[in-house]
Amino acid sequence: MFEPGEGQRLFEEAERTYSAEGPEKALPLYERSAELGFVPAIDRLANMYMSGEGVERDHFKGRELYRRAADLGDPEGTCCLGIAYLHGLGGEKDPDLALRMFAFAAEKGSVEAMNEIASMHLYGIGTEQDMVAAFKWFSMAAERGDSLSQFKVAMLSEEGVGTDRDLRRAFNWYLKSAKQGLPEAQFRVAVMYYEGTAVDKDDFEAFSWYSLAAENGYPPAIYNLATMYFLGEATTEDHAKAYALYLKAAELDDPDAQFRVGKMLFEGDGVEQDMAAGLEWMKKSAANGNEYAQKIVSGSGFKSKKS
Repeated sequence: MFEPGEGQRLFEEAERTYSAEGPEKALPLYERSAELGFVPAIDRLANMYMSGEGVERDHFKGRELYRRAADLGDPEGTCCLGIAYLHGLGGEKDPDLALRMFAFAAEKGSVEAMNEIASMHLYGIGTEQDMVAAFKWFSMAAERGDSLSQFKVAMLSEEGVGTDRDLRRAFNWYLKSAKQGLPEAQFRVAVMYYEGTAVDKDDFEAFSWYSLAAENGYPPAIYNLATMYFLGEATTEDHAKAYALYLKAAELDDPDAQFRVGKMLFEGDGVEQDMAAGLEWMKKSAANGNEYAQKIVSGSGFKSKKS
């Protein structure tokens, strides 16, 4: 016989084992906890089967575990079961049922479910496209502190989609999201400071937010930060630093950064001149759609400043 609370004890032991020895060692403990009906263990097992973490991937088994958690009234399990129905993971695809499950989970406070409902309305998946409803559901999740929803509310407010266009409201929501570390939001805050949109223009704030987004690996932010170093905006002009940042963004497949790297290599600007390497970066940029690079590769572009 298991003592009361045994499911939770086993789950906590599984979590410690997971951290120390990995998912395979923790699996039997999660299974024993789940057998006792401990919902977090059921959810964890379902996630493991869905992702193939520590077990052979089995969408059907994961879906059945989510169903068990949903039957026990668990909003997380209900939301995940809705996702399985939405995408047809482990069984038939049923967007209508998915939407009902998301609604149930959202009523129980699931932010993820609110996001799913908002996205279904935004893109017209399983329901009619309804931008007003999308804004409403994203707003509900944003008010509960979800950074991605805060970004979506900001984006819709900036574009005037599903709501009136309000740039100041957009900035405030971008800022909330940015402070939680979302790089896309950090980038938008930087852009708005740099352009003076809804706030006073402040290159130093822009530089700071571009730096944060760049540290998080967001290519457009890395590119813009490089340009600020190149031009000496809110910092000392430093073409070598600019080249290093352009190169980082270029390696992340940013076509404009690839163009800048190629150009600087052609000209020996901030880096030792290397025509062959410059041409290779121009070819990559051209293949990714940069029109200036395409002209250079086709032979109609500029020539090197150095011979």
